Amino acid sequence: MTRRTPPRERDRRIKPTPPAGPAALDAIERLRFESLLTDRITGLKVHPLADFHNERIGTLGVIYLQLGRFSGVESLYGWELYDRVLRLTTDSLRADLDTSPLKGRLFSLQFNGADGFYLLFDLPARGDGGRGARLEDEARRLRDGAVKRLRQSLGRTAVDLMSVHASCIRVPDDPRVRPSRHILRGLQEAARQVGVRETQEKQELVSEFRTLLSGRKLRAVYQPVMDIRKKSVLGYEALIRGPLGSELEAPDVLFAAAREAGLELELENLCLETIFGHLPGAVKEAKLFVNASSRFLAHSVFLDDRNLAHIKRCHPQVVMEISEKEGIWDYATFREVLVRLRSAGLQIAIDDAGSGYSGLESILQMRPEYIKVANSIVHSLHQETIKREIITALATLGRQIESSIVAEGIEHPDELQSLLELGVTYGQGYLLGRPSPRIGH
Repeated sequence: MTRRTPPRERDRRIKPTPPAGPAALDAIERLRFESLLTDRITGLKVHPLADFHNERIGTLGVIYLQLGRFSGVESLYGWELYDRVLRLTTDSLRADLDTSPLKGRLFSLQFNGADGFYLLFDLPARGDGGRGARLEDEARRLRDGAVKRLRQSLGRTAVDLMSVHASCIRVPDDPRVRPSRHILRGLQEAARQVGVRETQEKQELVSEFRTLLSGRKLRAVYQPVMDIRKKSVLGYEALIRGPLGSELEAPDVLFAAAREAGLELELENLCLETIFGHLPGAVKEAKLFVNASSRFLAHSVFLDDRNLAHIKRCHPQVVMEISEKEGIWDYATFREVLVRLRSAGLQIAIDDAGSGYSGLESILQMRPEYIKVANSIVHSLHQETIKREIITALATLGRQIESSIVAEGIEHPDELQSLLELGVTYGQGYLLGRPSPRIGH
């Protein structure tokens, strides 16, 4: 006997979608193909011939803008910030193209999928086109515009590390060569020119760094870490600077050059020698926070009993800061290092908490005496609920593992007030005191 479907059940059934026709299928495939050619972050095409339909171009003008390759900005600051860099650069190029005399000649703005941007122009046989427009001038203007906007949004140091360059090249048509191959050669040559310039710049900076290292030309400055409730000094963080006024003065550039030269450990060792070589009297009367990588702390030279005893003699209350941005892949082994450090009288702080990739795992694994909340979390927290919730969660975790919270980068009175309301005890930042080579003056 055949079962009849009740009317209500029939009504609930979803009617099948009629099969798509050939035109609809073609459109779907076209959209799918377009999505494969488009970068999700910049929204730009990533295939070098995406906007080119194999037609011949009398004179192809190529401007190539390259950023981010020097010293690994992404590995230093994280992919979230680098995605923002890419978006800012894209917006800058589009804004400057709107006012460019070559705007009418542009036929493609593309991203190379890593950290380079191509701008392709169909130029007339004579000149670059447009009143008073030269390809070299436009390349320089686009590059300066990108640097200016990045610096306004991100600050100087991060932009300096990116070493933004631009090149330009004209590619006259050659009827003997397939058009697509001809264009690809032009793009490759524009990128090669930037690569040569970057290589030279790296070599010059590394040479300057080696001179600094051999001459031991580092300086230490000290920034107070305050008890924000009692308005008293808990300690000082020792910060390293290169020679005053030099390209290596900023610590991020200094350490980037060390990575480029493969001399990170040598630099860290010199940093500690510089810090403990001459400590101001006031610094000796409070805790001393010192930055070091987990790799350096695990090195046999640092863990040598004589070295640890020397640190203890120089300062009895040293806190070694380890950045959360730095991944620790073998916590079981590193815990043995922590036991050794603590037995020598050193304490541990997790630096940049909330900004790295290890998340809460590094805090739970290392059980630091101090959790230093990253500047990016503290900045404008009085205006952003999610940042206050992050700090509340870190403070709750800190109480459970007996760690104290230190908020970094406090620059505004409203930030300080919000931290006090959240129960944070310690803080650091320009509002509370700037880094200085002299303490108590």
